Amino acid sequence: MRKIAVLDVREILVNKGEPFHVIMSTMEELSPEDVFELHATFEPTPLIRLLANQGFSHAVRTLAEKHVVTQFSREKRPLPYWYLDNRGLEPPQPMLRTLALLDAEPRFVAGTMGLEIWNDRVPVFLLPEVEARAMTYEIVEHDDGVRVKLYKSSNLT
Repeated sequence: MRKIAVLDVREILVNKGEPFHVIMSTMEELSPEDVFELHATFEPTPLIRLLANQGFSHAVRTLAEKHVVTQFSREKRPLPYWYLDNRGLEPPQPMLRTLALLDAEPRFVAGTMGLEIWNDRVPVFLLPEVEARAMTYEIVEHDDGVRVKLYKSSNLT
């Protein structure tokens, strides 16, 4: 089953530690379809370059001062994608989480970032909300649920 592996190294960085080995150990445990989510105090530009050379794409979101989240995946797309795993949540939580993220990150509606959500089922009540934001969606069913790609209609997937 595809997963998002989350690693928070902010405490290591605040204590002036070096998280590189912890990061790389976490990356080694991932399967090719997994997403790695790193929480740090800054945008990890050297790590982004290193992993790009190893075939990883990335997307970065700044959640607060000294809280930057970077997701890495092996999927190649024409724009950065953010991943949100809603599987296992009871309705309406998947829809509420997705809408909150769409509203919190203007790059989704601006078309400079896409969003892929992983749900247990097709989010039928979410789809009109996506269309109201002039966004397009693609639904792909998998053994472990449904993946829905959301992106600005004028952009590529």
